[in-house]
Amino acid sequence: MAESKNADFQVFCIAVMPVVPAPDFENAATPAEEKALFTGSQVMNGLLKEELAGRAKVRFVPEEQIPAGPSALNKVRQVAEQVKCNTVLEFSLSQYSERVGGDYGVKQPAAVTFAYKLYEVGEGRVLCHGRFDERQQSVMENLLTLPKAKNRGLTWLTAEELARDGLREKLGQCSYLGGK
Repeated sequence: MAESKNADFQVFCIAVMPVVPAPDFENAATPAEEKALFTGSQVMNGLLKEELAGRAKVRFVPEEQIPAGPSALNKVRQVAEQVKCNTVLEFSLSQYSERVGGDYGVKQPAAVTFAYKLYEVGEGRVLCHGRFDERQQSVMENLLTLPKAKNRGLTWLTAEELARDGLREKLGQCSYLGGK
């Protein structure tokens, strides 16, 4: 996670855009993978609302208010202007794979990959950004996962649980979003 520091900058409102399903362009997604990404983006939108609930500075932007167009910065600025915010939080989801199996044994573990950027719209700067990319591993595959596995209860997570965990981790790393 990288964060741009500016002691004078004050966030007075954060516009949260809906999560965008963004399949990997190098490897064509199957219809099942596209469906999983769409479902995952809906799940992520719900998780974002849970995580950011009760924060006075946060405004969720409905899908129908997002302007069409190729330029990310122009889109971000238009959204910010519509909802009267000086920052915009943008998410993309490129992998959302549900586990195959149960809490204590799986044939295929859950996998989630997402990225986010928090823009300051005046100058177009990225205040902070991050990427979460995890396919859950057993402790036997990678002993370095033991602390994380203990925190997760030593069980195999669903994709939603993995996404929630990743979301908390990444948002917690950005001071503008109430993290460190």
